[in-house]
Amino acid sequence: MATVLVCDDELMNRKVASKILGKEGFDVIEAHNGQEAIEILQEHHVDLILMDLMMPVMDGYETTKIIKSNERTSTIPLIIISALSDRAAITKGLELGANEYISKPFDITEFMLRVKNAVNMGALQNRKSEREIIYILAKMAEYRDTETSAHTIRVGEISALLAQKFGWSSEDVELMRLAAPMHDVGKVGIEDAVLLKPGKLDEKEFSKMKEHAFIGHSILSQKETPLLMLASEIAHTHHEKHNGQGYPRGLSGDEIPLSGSIVAVVDVFDALMSERPYKKPFSLEQTLEILNKDSGTHFNPEVINMFMSHLDEILAIRKKLSDV
Repeated sequence: MATVLVCDDELMNRKVASKILGKEGFDVIEAHNGQEAIEILQEHHVDLILMDLMMPVMDGYETTKIIKSNERTSTIPLIIISALSDRAAITKGLELGANEYISKPFDITEFMLRVKNAVNMGALQNRKSEREIIYILAKMAEYRDTETSAHTIRVGEISALLAQKFGWSSEDVELMRLAAPMHDVGKVGIEDAVLLKPGKLDEKEFSKMKEHAFIGHSILSQKETPLLMLASEIAHTHHEKHNGQGYPRGLSGDEIPLSGSIVAVVDVFDALMSERPYKKPFSLEQTLEILNKDSGTHFNPEVINMFMSHLDEILAIRKKLSDV
């Protein structure tokens, strides 16, 4: 559900807008001047801002300028709603970054159409920005790691398939497809001597390597959007084990989110089946034997059962997205 910030010094104007928006299913936060709006934006996620121009303490012009010059809030759609009708006032607001202008009094039908269009455009822009962030992080991780881009793509596709089989919504399945490839992005924070060591890591080196789960979580949790929150959750939990012997927090059983449990199985499966500079690929039989043997200890048994039930589809994905 989208959240709209209504900034207007007139109580009646705020209440009318809030009532109209509430009937359409929007959450509404009210601010009676620009300074209060800025404070609200520091603590709340907002999908659209409706901004009056003439207000005490801080007017709509100054508030719009501050919002649009802040990297964290600049992409939030902002519609100026004001009784001012001269072209200079409208132009000034738009030049400061406002996305649209609605004059008071407004037609309710037109008002709601513009609100919904602005929220939808903002959501599309955010998804585009998130995908760009994910793509950049994926490329950065590839340059630092020995894993191939095909491996990360396969992890995303197979994880999405399993999420679908578990009954996730189509939107959540798509989030899994985009988020799962980010599972090891935290390796960008691991020094080369450890990350690229061809042989077995000693205890101290392995302890250092394990930090990548927390680093990935830290990188991806900087912005609270559905995609990045899921990616952060996966990065943080895909090395946890069903019996509590994993890392970084020693979670067990249902304490581990399903997203992390799915990616844990898929990541190991594809890594075992893949050739790397330090190893030959395992056969399908060897790989399945390991997964089944570790069901209930390393892996969530429900995920293993779902994986085995749809093995043909998983192998088809792997073949289609082979390294060759």
